[in-house]
Amino acid sequence: MSDLIEPAVVLDTFVQGVGRVEEIAANLFRISYYTNRRGYDGSQEGVCVAKFIVTAETMKAMAADTFGRQEARRLTGETHSAMN
Repeated sequence: MSDLIEPAVVLDTFVQGVGRVEEIAANLFRISYYTNRRGYDGSQEGVCVAKFIVTAETMKAMAADTFGRQEARRLTGETHSAMN
């Protein structure tokens, strides 16, 4: 992929997991991402931080790219990877 142009500031959002995947049309899925925070009563609660609508092909590509990066880190003994 070529360099991305960001016409406005795009903030990083910390995500801890995928909350829900909903099929909204043929080949289109809404994916909700969440992070945990401490509730007022001290319990943990999941908070939706982003939602994307993607095609099935995009979901597969995202999963494959993430898995590939994890495997490369595991094989080389790295603890993290620059996402560049």
